[in-house]
Amino acid sequence: MQEETNIITDLHMHSTASDGRMSPSDVMEEAARAGLQMVALTDHDTLVGLDEARSAAESLGLIFVNGVEISARENGEEVHLLAYGFRPEDEGLSTFLSLQQHRRTERAEEFVRLFRRDGLITDKQTLPEPAPGRSLARPHVAALLVESGAVSSMQEAFFQYLVPGTPHFVEKELPSGREVMEVIHHAGGIVCLAHPGHHMAHQTVMNLIRAAIDGIEVVHPSHDIMLEEYYRSLARRHGLLMSGGSDFHARNSHGGSSLGQIRFEPDAALLQALRTH
Repeated sequence: MQEETNIITDLHMHSTASDGRMSPSDVMEEAARAGLQMVALTDHDTLVGLDEARSAAESLGLIFVNGVEISARENGEEVHLLAYGFRPEDEGLSTFLSLQQHRRTERAEEFVRLFRRDGLITDKQTLPEPAPGRSLARPHVAALLVESGAVSSMQEAFFQYLVPGTPHFVEKELPSGREVMEVIHHAGGIVCLAHPGHHMAHQTVMNLIRAAIDGIEVVHPSHDIMLEEYYRSLARRHGLLMSGGSDFHARNSHGGSSLGQIRFEPDAALLQALRTH
């Protein structure tokens, strides 16, 4: 890996392996066109897109980092943890992610049951059959609501039916943050807290720091300049790595940024951690 720190980087992006709308190779091509130099594909609870993404990234001259975004629960709050630099072939990691994917499927099926019960979708509407190693996510459920005419857009589906506090919301069975860290560390990787934003409880963040999290995603579309500086200061205070990315899912959609809009440049500490994991 290059030694200099001025490497234009995006360590948070998604593909059709989870809830993105572009294939892993297409995401890499988009990244190259955007002028990125180092990238990580971080699909939700699955590694199935990594080989395709790595092959495309290397052919395009991009530095590729193994990544995944894992859902967990800490202090009663759902958190997302970004893992990097792990060994994808690690048996413990594979078993853990298989369980995560199974839980995602069970949750999606429960959403569908509730929506059918209340006449929001028809009995003929079904979820897509997930390919091996791929995970179902809320956008797959939202698409059924749009298809049935219950809502007019994916955004409306989320706000009315698929977020905490809505009558049909289904909680996920999730591991603790510490459990996720143990799996990733055993597989040789590092873990960063994804997009803590304005609303994550300070106690939740501190619990994860005490559980030996490696870093925080300080640069994210949901972080304004003041929030970014707050999390940079917190990371420095506790000796944590500082990560960043666009949370890309598709061009100008899903609340993330288009590739290249987030101009994150990792510091020497993060580069060293990625180089040695």
